[in-house]
Amino acid sequence: MEESVNYAEYTVDKKPEGKLKWIRIGLISLYLFVGVGLFAFFLAIKFWPAGTVMPFLTWILYGLTWKFAQLEHKYEVKSAKLVISNIYGRKKQVVQFENLASELKVIAPMNEGNRKQFEKADKIMDFRGNTASPDAYYAILEKDGKSTAVYFEATNKMLKVLKFYNRNTEVTPVRY
Repeated sequence: MEESVNYAEYTVDKKPEGKLKWIRIGLISLYLFVGVGLFAFFLAIKFWPAGTVMPFLTWILYGLTWKFAQLEHKYEVKSAKLVISNIYGRKKQVVQFENLASELKVIAPMNEGNRKQFEKADKIMDFRGNTASPDAYYAILEKDGKSTAVYFEATNKMLKVLKFYNRNTEVTPVRY
């Protein structure tokens, strides 16, 4: 974490809904299928000692794949940039969006009054923890004649720092 007063950071767990929910269901089904399949295979070849390996192999499969079902979004405002990253399995961080805050056309809360503005974008990038978040904000970026709407969750400090870098930031009270 940086020591600057113009730095804000916030991390939120992605609620298992939509695509992430189906990924989790698929992975649990895979674990069950592999476990039962290995058990049936070892039973069929009458090799009982290998049955002790089955839980170990299923555990390895879990360790290699479950990280894709654990998703966090990390929002940072640092060095005048809004940086949004996905964190997989609480370890691997991948930057999904990074742009100067001053280049964003508008930063505003996602409410009914602003619905037309954030729904008409050419590309939508949703980084909210859940779709019903009360602290949801959006930012519009226009490059090369195409607009991109970025959905994220904000904190009071983050909004203060974004307002410092971009005067088009609309600030409303949020929970944190």
